[in-house]
Amino acid sequence: MSKIGKIGWIGLGNMGNPMCKNLVKAGYDVVVWNRTKEKAADVLSMGAEWANSPKEVAARADCIFTMVSNGAILQKIAFREDGICEGLSEEKIVIDMSTVAPVESEIVNVEIEKRHGRFLRCPVTGSVVPAAKGLLGLLISGDRDIFQKVEPILNLLGKNKYWLGEKEESRVMKIALNTIVGNTSQLLAEAVVLAEKAGIPIETCMEVIAGSAVGNLIVQSKVEPINKGNYEPAFSVKMMLKDFDLALETAKQYESSLPVTALIRQFYEESLACGRGEEDYAVLVKRMEENVGIHR
Repeated sequence: MSKIGKIGWIGLGNMGNPMCKNLVKAGYDVVVWNRTKEKAADVLSMGAEWANSPKEVAARADCIFTMVSNGAILQKIAFREDGICEGLSEEKIVIDMSTVAPVESEIVNVEIEKRHGRFLRCPVTGSVVPAAKGLLGLLISGDRDIFQKVEPILNLLGKNKYWLGEKEESRVMKIALNTIVGNTSQLLAEAVVLAEKAGIPIETCMEVIAGSAVGNLIVQSKVEPINKGNYEPAFSVKMMLKDFDLALETAKQYESSLPVTALIRQFYEESLACGRGEEDYAVLVKRMEENVGIHR
């Protein structure tokens, strides 16, 4: 298999932008496309090249990364008239790093293989800060030989890499992890409110929780937002709802059960209905506070 030369990048949102920058900083020749060109300004100023369509990215690059919001967008940029599949040729590699349903992912895989391309599923764990530092977790499935070929590039994006199988295993693992993240927010909200109602200051409460056996990275990342009551989105309620819906659909596909996730989804739905869809998912703490009469 030939050596990878030019890299393509499609999707320059909150996560895709810093990830793409890491490749440009490392000296790779990168060509990019995004639905709004303005979001590509940073990487273009660093030396990346602009393409006028996903098709052009695929035609010019040996390895094409995609990082988009959902499966519908992934399929659109893959299958549109000027989409990725129209620019593919033999041995080109597409690496999708989005969080999408296994069913959606397999549809894209089939079409890429029809064009003799190769598809690697590589959803990520982590948020904007580790993305900028190249410290994401990478969950990988697909052809293991392809993974090994692109591993030097992936090393620039993630610290921990897990190869999970030949098919859609990484999609399922990412969705499973996100249920823990989303459910933790409700558990945290209940614990915080109980402590506050007993007169424990929020700062003391969060210090104890973060420093205890339950003070995992998810909790620690929310100490400052909860203390300040400032829920600027690192990952929004709307995005968490999307992932919970993916989890419930995936549970149906694999004949599994997610009763806690199904319940807590309703709290995110309530937050969305109250106009908090664009706030960070940890805003469940504020919802619980207001429900019991705490107003900070």
